[in-house]
Amino acid sequence: MECDCGKTLELCGVDEVDATTYLARFACVPCGEYVGIEGEQKEVTPFLGQVCWSDEAQHVLDRMPPYVVPFYRDDVERYAQTTGTKLVTFDFLGEAKNQGTVAWSVDTLKRLERVPPAIRAMARIELERTALERGMTEVTVALMEEIKARYFGLGAAQPAFKN
Repeated sequence: MECDCGKTLELCGVDEVDATTYLARFACVPCGEYVGIEGEQKEVTPFLGQVCWSDEAQHVLDRMPPYVVPFYRDDVERYAQTTGTKLVTFDFLGEAKNQGTVAWSVDTLKRLERVPPAIRAMARIELERTALERGMTEVTVALMEEIKARYFGLGAAQPAFKN
């Protein structure tokens, strides 16, 4: 992508706005102009030249011990290349860890986004663990409702007596 001045725009970073929306930030170093592209992953990734880490995924990487980082980065990027993914997001890290054994639909990701941030990571881990234990390949809305009812007593009430 080129700036109006004719120079190539450089990728500054990618923010995860919510579970399905991303903001890719670009800058023209010579003239100091900035531009952003916001959209779903499929709309943003064509502008990325190679495998790129979102700021949130990079934060996870930055918190790891330095001796682990090269191995972890290589594993995640190798998985990204095998799946044809150019953008490594926070959610993709979990998928790469499981080698894609548990998928999340757009609907389930949107529902997960509504979970309070303080427990979202725990909820995600529990949902994926339960799905794996049951041999499921995808976290479903029904599984989310079941886990919500089990741990928080929320969700569809079960009838006390059957007729």
